[in-house]
Amino acid sequence: MDASRFTGFVPDVVVIGAGVVGAATAHALTEAGAQVTVLDAGQVAAGTSAVTFAVDITRVKTPRTLFDLSLASAREHASLQREWTGSRWLHPAASLEWERTERDRQRVRDRVRRLRTWGYPAHWMSSQRVRDVEPALTLAAGESAEVAYYPDGAWYDPPVFARALLQRAQQLSASMHLNDPVIAMTRPKGRITEVLTAAGRRVSADLVVNCAGPQAADIAALGGAELPLLQLPGLIVMTTPAPTGLRTILSATDLNVRPHHRNQLVLHSWMLDGELGAHPGPSRRKALARRLLDRAQALLPGLGSAAVQSALVGTRPVPLDGLPVVGFLPDVDNLYAVVSHSAVHLAPILGHLAANELTGLCQDSLDPFRPTRFEPGEKKRDALDENTHTMLTRMNANTQESYDAV
Repeated sequence: MDASRFTGFVPDVVVIGAGVVGAATAHALTEAGAQVTVLDAGQVAAGTSAVTFAVDITRVKTPRTLFDLSLASAREHASLQREWTGSRWLHPAASLEWERTERDRQRVRDRVRRLRTWGYPAHWMSSQRVRDVEPALTLAAGESAEVAYYPDGAWYDPPVFARALLQRAQQLSASMHLNDPVIAMTRPKGRITEVLTAAGRRVSADLVVNCAGPQAADIAALGGAELPLLQLPGLIVMTTPAPTGLRTILSATDLNVRPHHRNQLVLHSWMLDGELGAHPGPSRRKALARRLLDRAQALLPGLGSAAVQSALVGTRPVPLDGLPVVGFLPDVDNLYAVVSHSAVHLAPILGHLAANELTGLCQDSLDPFRPTRFEPGEKKRDALDENTHTMLTRMNANTQESYDAV
């Protein structure tokens, strides 16, 4: 579909999904003059958006097109935050990264060189400088030999972000219906005219924008289209408050840690995500959360008095090659997808560019991310994104052996 045909009149747009991507897209569309209706099966940012590590991932994004998109999204986050001082979701924080195997250390060396070439700040730190930058951290001798430092970064509060965007969209004219799943679409002659919900709501549409995250493939199927996605589980652990004083984001082989509100920390590990299985019960989540906390306490002595406050499992929507999917889906004239891994960080720029395109301004910068790059029925493809490749490698490794050996 040529979105430019909407130039000169106001399209009715149905946005499916009230997570961060749906919120960013609905907000940008409303600001561009569209009449927007947001539909979600649950509450605002109550799905994967609420169960995610939620940090700026620019430093680990490849190829260059995705890196540039990520850098633009960091700027978009900052711009929105400056505009809306009453809702603080953006929390600047530097990152420290170290690895234990020579292969992984070489990967970080290559990244630091690449980032410097691309003009993104990345440095090596001495053990003393690490202690100065992050006094809360205690590294063993073998871990402190090579530590990379990335001063530009942040962690996010996704529910605060999504609510701020949707409140603004509603103030401008958007409507929103929550706890009402989409169950069908009316699509004569390959074009959707109505979206139907479980509550019996029938919403007419010139455009339907699929921002349903892990459920995006199911939503696409309702519209008669195919959207190849992996659904990967992720365990996010929140600690009880403890006086660690942590002020940076930590990235190690078997653990990621970031600050949160009220002296709490958020913990995550791709290696342990690989041990979750399809339907991890409470006992499994509790055991893995305990291992994450043990590892974090070894790095952060101030965390010794903390316990696990919550251990939640979310589902990541990951396109087959790790790159976002943005554009009209084949075989359906007016069904547009905005789906991505690392969605909390990328949501502002994806929503902005999609809204520009859907209101008449073609966005060439989105061309590498079009859904038409996938073949019908395609189920597997090599990850082009370094971040996705590392995630899949660690999740698919013999994680029990690897975790216990380090």
